[in-house]
Amino acid sequence: MPSGDFIAHSQISKEILNSANLLKTLKINVLIRGDIGTGKKTLAKTIAPNSFIIDAKELQYEISQNAFSTEYETIIIDHIENITNVDMILNWFSNCGLRIIATTRQGELSPKLEDFFAIKTFIPPLDDRKEDIKPLANKFALEASQVLGDGKTKPQKLIINTTQNGYSLRQSVFFSYLFESINEGEIMMLLEKLMFERLQGENNYRDLLYLFETPLLRASQKKYKSQLQMAKHLGLNRVTLRKKLELNDI
Repeated sequence: MPSGDFIAHSQISKEILNSANLLKTLKINVLIRGDIGTGKKTLAKTIAPNSFIIDAKELQYEISQNAFSTEYETIIIDHIENITNVDMILNWFSNCGLRIIATTRQGELSPKLEDFFAIKTFIPPLDDRKEDIKPLANKFALEASQVLGDGKTKPQKLIINTTQNGYSLRQSVFFSYLFESINEGEIMMLLEKLMFERLQGENNYRDLLYLFETPLLRASQKKYKSQLQMAKHLGLNRVTLRKKLELNDI
């Protein structure tokens, strides 16, 4: 997602974005929490568009080597939970004169790091911000059409996967476009290649059956809703179907 382009259609996202806009002019250190793909770095870039992004481990190493330098007034530290030498980092924070915006997936940091940040913001998962899903999917669809398509063609239906928020949503939208451009034979060829690479040892049929069976069961579950209808259309008795659903963790 482009820097500073935080999607805000749900009420909670609007409140988060409003707070971010207020923070633009304040030299306050900010900690942004949220799961993978919730838009932490995008929100950080909204607060400080002309900032420098660096991974926490890389920053810690460069500071330990006295090798870090930047012309920016603000740095965004990604995955700050991975800092191991907290005292060294806090000492550097105190002397560097930079504004610090950090992101983390971790619920709690060390008390010293927690205390350093005057403002703490939490971005909920996309499933708690459902009004944001369609606009975000449309944004990824535009990106996918430019990268994979002709800029005009759009799949009949976008695949929507929010298990990892924007991260999995983007993947699923791109897959929707990719799927439109390949035929059944090409899909079979890809499966054959995948299976060829995984064939080893004994019981290969049992071990690789999930590559066919799991997507079939998931698709049937989405289409037919009930196990009764699934069993009917798949030609399985309900006991067998339940066992297969359990084995495939569905």
